[in-house]
Amino acid sequence: MHIEAYGTTDRGQVRQSNEDAFFIDESHQLYAVADGLGGLPGGAEASQRTVELINMALEQAGTATTPFDWKSVIGGIHQKVTDESFDAHPFTGSGSTLTVAHITGDQLTIAHVGDSAAYLLRGGHLEKLTLDHTMEQEWIAQRGEAARAAMPPEMSHTLTRCIGQNDELQVDQTVHRLKSGDRVLLCTDGLNKVLPEATIEEALRNAATPEDSCKELTELANQSAGPDNITIIVLQVC
Repeated sequence: MHIEAYGTTDRGQVRQSNEDAFFIDESHQLYAVADGLGGLPGGAEASQRTVELINMALEQAGTATTPFDWKSVIGGIHQKVTDESFDAHPFTGSGSTLTVAHITGDQLTIAHVGDSAAYLLRGGHLEKLTLDHTMEQEWIAQRGEAARAAMPPEMSHTLTRCIGQNDELQVDQTVHRLKSGDRVLLCTDGLNKVLPEATIEEALRNAATPEDSCKELTELANQSAGPDNITIIVLQVC
């Protein structure tokens, strides 16, 4: 199964710096996005360190082609980032989201912590493959969609899971079968919390290449005030 991939990151229109990071290793068909926590110091360093440690995990695995135990791999990354971030910032530490896509054969493994996201476009229909780890999502799970009306606005950005902050980390891991013609999107919340899913779906569906998709989606997010950093990876399954 051949994969065409493209990734990009953009500071956006409001932030003074870019605290996102992304990782593409086409030889291992491994892709990841990470978003440093803006409310804590060292967000850029935490996200960059997170993707560096993914690369190190690949190097240690050598030429193995079987799917990783991503829960274990990310658990190790989490512990390393936690130790380093509290050494650098003893009172607060730092943190990052992480969403990973790993393809082996026709199998797509998604491993996920935080509120970055993965989507699958198949037959023109966009499906979200991840669940946000936020207070907003917890409220909705407990109280239903009606809870949105009484929800403080900061809850949509308050994470319940992230790399670098919790003693124990629960990692979501799901497996999906890919088909020729599928497109996979990984993004930080500077995209999917700014643009409606219908807009994202249309841009993914109509763009000729993954690069065109990334450029179009970045431009649309910036046209919508670009309130956050915007990081995108698009995969085309051929």
